[in-house]
Amino acid sequence: MIGIPVALGVFGAGEWAVHRYLHPAPQHHVRVTANGGYDPAYEGWPWTSATQRRELAVLAGLAVAHVPLLPIAPFYAGTMLYCLHRYRRDHRRAHLDPAWARDHLPHHYEHHLGQRDRNFGVVWSWVDSLTRTRDRFIGTLAERGTHAANLAKVATAVAGAAVRAQRRNPFRRLLANARAAASARSPAPTSRSRVFDRSRPA
Repeated sequence: MIGIPVALGVFGAGEWAVHRYLHPAPQHHVRVTANGGYDPAYEGWPWTSATQRRELAVLAGLAVAHVPLLPIAPFYAGTMLYCLHRYRRDHRRAHLDPAWARDHLPHHYEHHLGQRDRNFGVVWSWVDSLTRTRDRFIGTLAERGTHAANLAKVATAVAGAAVRAQRRNPFRRLLANARAAASARSPAPTSRSRVFDRSRPA
């Protein structure tokens, strides 16, 4: 069972190091800041955005690399697979529901909306605590001053989700175009026909 804490340590240190030194997905940070914590790239299926495809490819590659270890070190490999699953689940939810992230993943919420060069952990924040890169932002005067504006940004981003879903789905787009074409072909009643109808005896 020693494999469980070892895997938790490896994963926690690994995600911290990747976020601190490699700075992955800079456009993700731009979108999240602009939308108050929300990232439209996490809407829809994993293959519908480059952000999700890239993230899933890395996580799937790590998962495949650990599967052969299951018979040899089941507790280590199983814990690593759980960590990879949890990363995907929690990171995606955090950027589709920033209010949930503020309550349940505060260190990652603070990484995006507080200081970007702090709070590098995603699933857990214990490595940030050990390395003194944990920085509290929620509840501070700075956060209270921007919270209402961030909520408004999230509401605006969520309001456009249906339109973006139509753009991502070619079948929905074809259906919308067909409806628009059918509507354009339907002749509207002319003023002459309405006058003629009124002149007919009842």
